[in-house]
This record gives sequence, structure tokens and C-alpha cells, in this order.
Amino acid sequence: MRNPPGAACCPASFPEMGNQPSAQALGLLEALLLGLGLGFGYDLLRPPRRRSGGLAAGLLDLFFALLAGGAAFLLAMSRQEGRTGLWELAATLLGFLLYLHGLSPGVLPLLESWYRMMFNTMRLFKKVEKNLRKSAKKTFQTRKNGLL
Repeated sequence: MRNPPGAACCPASFPEMGNQPSAQALGLLEALLLGLGLGFGYDLLRPPRRRSGGLAAGLLDLFFALLAGGAAFLLAMSRQEGRTGLWELAATLLGFLLYLHGLSPGVLPLLESWYRMMFNTMRLFKKVEKNLRKSAKKTFQTRKNGLL
């Protein structure tokens, strides 16, 4: 069936389908930044994964996978009108690998020391709380028995 005269017949007649290098470059830059952010997120989850057991580490991996997939989906929906091309995925992977091999060796030790300090502080608070419970129990037990 033929198109009526004056009807659009080829992609060149659609102005929104033109080649826009600046928009494509911006999309690739956003994908690269997403990869860098995902690399940092992976480093944030790495120390707790190492300290936890198998099931907790698996749950953290699942959380990261859902986060990464959701972030890629949101990038595709917001920037590329609902489509993700191979170049955007490659730029995201490149950003992730650049972070892991370039920035992570300097950032990960800082994160591990921060987590270690946080866990030690939590352990100290737990010890103080345990001692307070013992002393409160002893005090209230003594009052209950009428010795005070």
C-alpha cells in the first residue's frame, strides 16, 4: 500500500530522528559517570561483605545488582527516550572498570578503616550497654527485695 502524497515516507522527514552528536556525547558521559558511581557503590558494600557470612554477602550482592540495574534503567528512561544502546552499556562498564582499577586502590583502604572504626565504636557501645543492663538489673533487684 502506498503512502498518500505529502505523507512522511522516510526517516529524514522526522526532525527528531536526526543525528545529534552533542546529545550522544552527553549520554555517553552520563553512562560513564554512572559506571564510576556504581564502582564507588561497590566499594561501599565491599567491607561489610567481607565481614559478613555467606547469606548476608549474597544479599548485599543482590542489593548491588538491583541497584545497578535500576540505575541503568533510570538512565535509559530519562536520557535516551527509553532505549539503551550498546555504547551506553559499554561506557557504563568502562566507568565501572576505570573506578575499580584507577580510584578504588586509594579509596578502599579509607572505607575499610572507616568501617573498622564504626564497628569498633558499635562494639564499645554494646559493651557499655551490657554493663548498664547488669548494673540496672542488680540495682532494681536489690530495691525489689527491699534491701535498700
